[in-house]
Amino acid sequence: MQVRLFDGPMRTSEAEFQYVLERIGSVARRLLGRDADVAVRLADVNGPRGGVDKRCSIQLVCARRGRLSIEECARTYYDAIDAAAATLKRALTKSLERSSPRSRRARSSERDRGA
Repeated sequence: MQVRLFDGPMRTSEAEFQYVLERIGSVARRLLGRDADVAVRLADVNGPRGGVDKRCSIQLVCARRGRLSIEECARTYYDAIDAAAATLKRALTKSLERSSPRSRRARSSERDRGA
């Protein structure tokens, strides 16, 4: 698995970079293994004006799962990264549950019963 960070005109600190690898990388690795490419973009939407304007965007490409895009905004980069990691975890968990053989059997048995 490859996690790449793009920070555009603003430069992330080494601590922010490690935080991205730790939070987002661990979620993707735990749920997908090594079969994914993750691109993370951090941006300050309003610049120095402040506000809830720190954006964390994630593009995940997985051979078996396709493409997934997530974007979260928060007051700090760390909060935006945490929110994006949580959204990624929920989306991947839902995707894995939908594609599991057990959930397909449950859906087909509900249709057979007329539910």
